[in-house]
Amino acid sequence: MSDELATGTETETPADFISLSDIRIAHLELMRIASSNEAVDPSMSRSDKAGAETTEASIDNTAPDAQAIRDFLAKARRAGSTIARESDRRAAQRILDYWSAELVTRPGITSADVSPVRLASFAGGGGLETVAVAADDPGSVATDAIVGPAKAGPTASGSNEQSASDDELSSDELTERFRIRVAAQARQWKNTGYPGYLLRGEALKEAAELPQGPDIAEFVEASAKAETDSQKQRDRSKNILIALFAMLAAILAGTTYFAFNQRNFAFNQRNDAVIARAKAESAANDVVELNKHLSAALADTKSERVRAEAARDAALKNAEDAAKRLREQQDTQATLRSAIGLVIDQLKGGDVSLEKLTPDLKQAVLVELAGRIKSSEISLRELPAPLQSALEPLLGKLTDKLPNILTGYKVEFIQANIALPRLTGDLASDALARPLDYINYSLVMGRSHRMAIYSAVNLDRSQRMPLQVTGGGLSIDDRLKPSEQPDGSWYPAGPNPRWLPAQLANASDIAWGEEFTSDPATAALKLARYADVLPNTMPQSPAFYDDMWAPLENWVRTQHNPLANQVTIFSGPVFRPADQPVDGVPAPYAYWKLAVSSVPAAEKGEVKEPELVIDAYLIPADATGAFKPENYQLSVAELEKATSLNFGTLIEWTDSVKNPGPNGTVADELAGRVKLLDKANDALLGELTAVLGNQDLPVPERRKIVAALVEMAGLRSMTGMSPAGRLNVLDALLGVPSDLWNRQDPDSLLVFAGARRAIADLAMSAAEGQAIIGDQDRDALNTLKDRLGIQPSTQTVYVQFAGMTREDAQALSAKMRALGWGIPNPGEERVEAAAGKNEVRYNPYNDADRRAAELLAADLTAAGQTVTARAVPVIGAHTLEIWISM
Repeated sequence: MSDELATGTETETPADFISLSDIRIAHLELMRIASSNEAVDPSMSRSDKAGAETTEASIDNTAPDAQAIRDFLAKARRAGSTIARESDRRAAQRILDYWSAELVTRPGITSADVSPVRLASFAGGGGLETVAVAADDPGSVATDAIVGPAKAGPTASGSNEQSASDDELSSDELTERFRIRVAAQARQWKNTGYPGYLLRGEALKEAAELPQGPDIAEFVEASAKAETDSQKQRDRSKNILIALFAMLAAILAGTTYFAFNQRNFAFNQRNDAVIARAKAESAANDVVELNKHLSAALADTKSERVRAEAARDAALKNAEDAAKRLREQQDTQATLRSAIGLVIDQLKGGDVSLEKLTPDLKQAVLVELAGRIKSSEISLRELPAPLQSALEPLLGKLTDKLPNILTGYKVEFIQANIALPRLTGDLASDALARPLDYINYSLVMGRSHRMAIYSAVNLDRSQRMPLQVTGGGLSIDDRLKPSEQPDGSWYPAGPNPRWLPAQLANASDIAWGEEFTSDPATAALKLARYADVLPNTMPQSPAFYDDMWAPLENWVRTQHNPLANQVTIFSGPVFRPADQPVDGVPAPYAYWKLAVSSVPAAEKGEVKEPELVIDAYLIPADATGAFKPENYQLSVAELEKATSLNFGTLIEWTDSVKNPGPNGTVADELAGRVKLLDKANDALLGELTAVLGNQDLPVPERRKIVAALVEMAGLRSMTGMSPAGRLNVLDALLGVPSDLWNRQDPDSLLVFAGARRAIADLAMSAAEGQAIIGDQDRDALNTLKDRLGIQPSTQTVYVQFAGMTREDAQALSAKMRALGWGIPNPGEERVEAAAGKNEVRYNPYNDADRRAAELLAADLTAAGQTVTARAVPVIGAHTLEIWISM
């Protein structure tokens, strides 16, 4: 629509409205029609509502359509020519603005409808043009502004006229046109509530710059809020998308990282599997090689055992042969001595010539004659001159006197320190001051019976020589007074003597060594000089000698421990206080003999220390019948009781193992006395220290005492002991030599572990401030910790357990940590595979780990959990694994 020209030449069409009142009446009628139509359905569009309310009977209620609004606007515009007052004109313009905006919301509008309609100029107004101030509310009072003279312009010729284009409009006209559109869109939004009418972007910015009435202001505010909300929503959506993409990216990155790690793990697992397989193959090869070595070792062991058994059988056979030869030799010598006596008688009478005798018989005759001459049985001058000449070499000074050095009894003869038996009781005061030494034997003489208390003989079977034993008489030993040795009258010559001079050191037992390497005749005479002496005799009845003593000597000489070459033999008589001399001869009540020897490990076929073999015998003087060794064999303890001799700890302990008493072995008895250390018992402490340090005593027996000391050192025992007793126990443990802590022996290792447990418990008690260990004991305790190796280990230890509570597993770990084992804290893991297992696993290729595993297994056993060490190739070096279960 365009303004009509207000010129005098234009014929003016009469206006339908001639005043503001007419415009308002028409305006209100249109408003009524619009309001009644809105009641039909607020959600319907205006055209739909008009259709819904229109009937033939009530055409007035039809919603004003675009043409009705155009007609109204045209009439109202023309009415401006009759309205002079500025206030009326502004009110009229406001109504025009309202319906101009309403027109653009109706269907069927044209491009001319979107141009604002301006009130026509007042016809008699002196050329002034009024401009309506924008107002959205048609009922409000508008204020007109006079902007200048009216410009001539085209007039609206009707509703079919086209309005000027945007290019033909001024800036203010374009702004006014935009304001009407905004006002119309605001009315649409307000009537429908549809958010699609709200402005966005540049349109909102431009609308915000327009002069705003209440409706436009509310519309712009709502649009701005919607824009802000939309932006916020877009921002939220954007943030959500960003977060989603970030999360997806993180998931993707995590998945990629996990996949990468899984790939690396799989790769490492594959490499580990390859390495493990290589190790397993290597271990299998090692096992094969080890089996070969073990098989070879077993074969060697079997071979060694076979050889040892063969050697033993051969030794037994040799012993039997030696015994047989000895008996034959003795029978031959007895026969020969009888024959020699006849030959000597014939030689003395000149009936037989010496040259006609065989060489062996000639030598035997000369040796026998020399022996008799030396014992003064016969005189050299009584013999024919040829015999005197033949005897001169045998009667020289070489055989007439004892050598300057008499070796006597050797203490370390059998690879063990076997000292002379110690005299006890009355024997100690009855004995002469020093032993009487001869070649390969010694005598300890007693005063009261003018007889040896015992003899001590070293017999070397491998060097023994079967020398001729002469029948000459006995000689005295010039080193003793006659009253300090047997009387020769006890053994009178002649048939059927009452007493025979039985030798304590048999001549056959001492006939060995360099002293007897000369010719047999000279050696035989030397032997007679060393053996046929009165101090070496003790009276025995002929029947006892033949039936008991001689067989016992032969048995010891050949049958005692046939595997041994060196044998130590002690022999002597036994007297009772009530015994009286028989025909002036102090006759013993009984006779005894003790043989000691050792069996080297090589000959036994075992990897052990040399073992002592001890046989002790006591035969009453009135014994009769055939000799059987088992009938007269007894323990060393019983022999000591009968003889008042002490054969030393080594013999006592060794024999007590074979012949334990009612309280067990000697070690058992001493171990039972360990509890007496609770008192101030310095004597017992000294005895224990001496026994433990005696390297000759059997290790298993000494270990019994160590085990008793370890038990005494336990926390429970030490708690109830006196301070002096606790110190005694610790001092006794300090006296244990290192060989008894031998960790290579399983039994010693268990005792060693028990000591470690006891000392560790005492140390923990002291650290916790308990009064079990005093200040005076701490030095001993610290020294024992060092000796027992209670210090940090070089291995890391892991614990896998099953069938027990975690608290129990942790308590066991704490005990092991107190011993220095490197168990992480916490380092216990419950593993089902540990069920039924009690073992310490270690790498078999690391010897240090093997020794550590064996010690750890012993420590666990000492703590109450019986465990063994097991080699597992997959275990890493310097690592131990405990697998335990209840």
